[in-house]
Amino acid sequence: MKKILFSDNSLRDLINFRGDIIDSYAQDGFEVILVAPKTCDYIPKRSNIRYIPIEMTRSGMNPFSELKYLKTLYGIYRNERPDYIFHYTIKPNIYGTIAARLCHIPSTAMIAGLGYVFNNNGLGSRIARSLYRFAMRFPQHILVLNSYNKEVILKERIATSGQVILLPGGEGINLVHFNN
Repeated sequence: MKKILFSDNSLRDLINFRGDIIDSYAQDGFEVILVAPKTCDYIPKRSNIRYIPIEMTRSGMNPFSELKYLKTLYGIYRNERPDYIFHYTIKPNIYGTIAARLCHIPSTAMIAGLGYVFNNNGLGSRIARSLYRFAMRFPQHILVLNSYNKEVILKERIATSGQVILLPGGEGINLVHFNN
């Protein structure tokens, strides 16, 4: 059975925004693994979907905490050996793609928005941009939702044009579920 892993900084957001994609893989017979901090109590009830809780600070930049997070992801990836990994949000994108590379597992990074890191020139933002620049060499694909993000990523040399895929219609959010 093929194994797909999803890594995010929030279980709630992972299930809320990517639940249909996760469910589709599960229906197609994949073993699906969700890796994220426990930010809700709901976990899909399919036998081929598993959840691995992980600790991480979503906004902190303590080097020891960041290294611990990287090491934890590396351990999970090494033990689970998924066939492919999807990363969402900044820390899973950075540390997850590095861990996937160390484990020789192909991955995709989803950059929904560039946000504060690219709109600020403080020390923390510069460090984060450098980490992005280093880590984004590793995923096979980087998904972006608008042409501005694609332009910035290419201009800042975060990734190559062959890696970046623009999803102009969005990433497939269920519009029936989010109808307000």
